[in-house]
Amino acid sequence: MKKLSEVSKRTFLRLLEGDLPIKDFERWVYDSSDSIENELGKEAHLDLISFGYKRASSLDELKDMILGYINTMEFKLWRTKKLLSEIVENKIDLVLATRKLRDLYYDGGNTFIPVDLGVGYESELDDVPIPSEYIEFQSHEVEEKLKKVEWYRNYILRDAKELLDTLNRQDNKNI
Repeated sequence: MKKLSEVSKRTFLRLLEGDLPIKDFERWVYDSSDSIENELGKEAHLDLISFGYKRASSLDELKDMILGYINTMEFKLWRTKKLLSEIVENKIDLVLATRKLRDLYYDGGNTFIPVDLGVGYESELDDVPIPSEYIEFQSHEVEEKLKKVEWYRNYILRDAKELLDTLNRQDNKNI
């Protein structure tokens, strides 16, 4: 596997996470043509330049292609740290965050996400709706269910901050 620059790595990760629209990625590929060829080689460069970005299935195909260029464990760590930061900074609904942590845990993150944070809290809150589901309930039902979130909030925040700090310390040791 080739060594990617931080810019290339971050761009690939953002596309995989859904934070970068495919048209912006395509523009980046053309703007970064020389560095992509130096980092990934002529064949990968040609694959990215000639890729059919406008096809209906292009995003899934592109994601599959990119997974061959990156370290998937590094991607999982990046996704986990991004989510943990959103939790600690209160930028994501806590119930939605526990569902995403569960997905990361089962997607191979179980090697570094503790079971309580990975599945424990989500299983405790599995009957609590996320904001997009509130409409399915009476307002008093939502309020009642959200009380459960408040009971777990400090525990989740504590565990998320501890894991984020641990992962960041490990990154600093690997530099």
